[in-house]
Amino acid sequence: MSHRVNDAFIAMNRLLAQGEEVYWLETPLQSGAVSYPAGTVYVPAKKTTAAAVSALVSERGLDAIGVARAPVGGAWRLKPLRIGVVDVYGGSMPSGWSQWLLTQFGFPFQVAYPAALDAGNLADRFDALVFDDGIVRGGGRGDSGQGRPDAATVPAECRDRLGAVTDATTIPQLRRFVEAGGTIVAIGSSTSLAAKLGVPATSALVGPDTTTPLSSEKFYAPGSILQVKVDPSQPLAYGLPETLDMFYDNSPLFRLQPDSGVRPVAWFDVENPVRSGWVWGVTYLRQAVAVADASVGKGRLLLFGAPVAFRAQPHGTFKFLFNGLYVGSATHVSLPARR
Repeated sequence: MSHRVNDAFIAMNRLLAQGEEVYWLETPLQSGAVSYPAGTVYVPAKKTTAAAVSALVSERGLDAIGVARAPVGGAWRLKPLRIGVVDVYGGSMPSGWSQWLLTQFGFPFQVAYPAALDAGNLADRFDALVFDDGIVRGGGRGDSGQGRPDAATVPAECRDRLGAVTDATTIPQLRRFVEAGGTIVAIGSSTSLAAKLGVPATSALVGPDTTTPLSSEKFYAPGSILQVKVDPSQPLAYGLPETLDMFYDNSPLFRLQPDSGVRPVAWFDVENPVRSGWVWGVTYLRQAVAVADASVGKGRLLLFGAPVAFRAQPHGTFKFLFNGLYVGSATHVSLPARR
């Protein structure tokens, strides 16, 4: 199946839940006159597979192509996911939208509140944690959900939702989680987790001293569509084209150093990337990174500066989030030789 179709993730999630094996091919596959790109979804046939795939084809309008021989070479074997979507008491709007979106595409998840993060043992409960814009302090949409009411005014059954992500208590638990092999997906202002976890990804939107944030008189981009360059050879970008239109709203962007362990996945590579809307100070975007993948211990921190799933609207960039939920726990394998 093609990785280019968002509904393919409905198929992946359902097939895994039904006990089927699901792989992403690491290299292109040639079958007769047809070439399948890296990232193509491969499901080995067994007795239950044809009926499971046929049901998805009929329901979702997907194309599932049978090949005469099993592919060989490198691949990523997926596993059923344990996802935690972080929220705060009162509800974060960005987190709520992400929860809605994941529900539509059949991703299993739990809502995780700061107190549950602070309790530790996160690797025993989750493979991936999603921190949407505003969940980690640092500004951006969703900060209004960070309030801390008096516990006495909160119903007893909701008091375990109180609290916020803190440097003193939460960050050490997140560090243990990611170093043990977990994946943290950070979106918008929550990409401030990079500095808190010691990841060398600095802001691209700073003045000459490289520390002072640019004022709105120097840089301003209110809800515009910008074009980015994408590296679709990376699993985080499987199914995406080499150039992509992305929603952008004064979002964090990054500068990366070579050999830092942080890989650029989407960045601005043209003089004027504006496709719709406007940007004041567009020159500051040049070579700034919008999506990055950082290794932290055995795990990874995925930095989505731009809101790739903003209010469940930009379908063209959903795959960054969906791929990101899978890549950290996927196992790299070599498919068996043809018989």
